[in-house]
Amino acid sequence: MASKRIYDAIIYGASGFTGQYVVRELASVQHCNEHKALKWAIAGRNRAKLNQVLQNTTKATGIKLQDVDVVIAETDDENSLRQMCAMTKIVLNCVGPYRFHGEKMVKNAIEQGCHHVDISGEPQYLEEMEFKYHDKAKAANVYVVGSCGGDSIPADIGIKFTRDSFSGIKNNNLNRYCNFNFQYIIYPIPYTLINIVNYT
Repeated sequence: MASKRIYDAIIYGASGFTGQYVVRELASVQHCNEHKALKWAIAGRNRAKLNQVLQNTTKATGIKLQDVDVVIAETDDENSLRQMCAMTKIVLNCVGPYRFHGEKMVKNAIEQGCHHVDISGEPQYLEEMEFKYHDKAKAANVYVVGSCGGDSIPADIGIKFTRDSFSGIKNNNLNRYCNFNFQYIIYPIPYTLINIVNYT
């Protein structure tokens, strides 16, 4: 990893639902550890929305974030991802569904010597990234960490439940079980179903 990086961390997708929580948490952690200052930024497609996230975080926490920069980057512009990864030591990737938006970020992070952390709980994405990029990440001395957060908890609980429930069976291969009940539609968001299907 290059020693001259502008930022210690960049939160990519900071204006999204999860990204806003990550911004608030990093601001709070930074505020409590002022003796160990981190230089960090937020990134995404829309500068106005990103600036609004900083304002909302300041309003909610009382923490002044005037030193937090805004970086414009988007999944469909690989050059912007490459530039973003070259600026930082770690990218905290909050842009999903990862099955559609994650690989370009992983690829560019490795190529630029930047560690990558995401919150994916999507098995297909996680397995594919390990299969395609493990050796490249190892050669670049870069960590690619998936399933780091809330999105992965249901899958982890499911694995623990299955292991505990079927402890006497060896070489059990349960591919998937999926049961949807759409009696009530709560979120009329197209990506909600895509996210649910990505778990299977």
